[in-house]
Amino acid sequence: MALFQKKSGQKSDERRTVQRYSVDCTSRLKMPGGNRDGRLSDLSQTGARFETANPPQQGVSGLLSWGEHEFFGKIVWTRDSSCGFLFERPIPASVVEETCDVVEVESGPVAKFDNIPVAKRGRRASLVSRDS
Repeated sequence: MALFQKKSGQKSDERRTVQRYSVDCTSRLKMPGGNRDGRLSDLSQTGARFETANPPQQGVSGLLSWGEHEFFGKIVWTRDSSCGFLFERPIPASVVEETCDVVEVESGPVAKFDNIPVAKRGRRASLVSRDS
């Protein structure tokens, strides 16, 4: 399963002219009223989805920063714990590609097949015969 891939299987929206990518990286929205820490979950050359516990109101301007990147724009929609950020100018495709190449995985160790218990057929068979 890839964390960073093109969105597929979704109805295309006619107003979108650039490809959106699913991403997952820490980010910060810097605004005159204070900063909000959160995560980017979608990214394109024209905008991003910013996930945060308390998203700002629609129309608020600020700087969205992640990694070594920082771009100016404004909030164009707000929902429960996320908001849409429209960049003032399209960002370079290379920045989108670079962000998609960074993988932040916070998971435990991968399971080994020899550590996975195998169900015993005898127990299942005995349960079926008792129920009959």
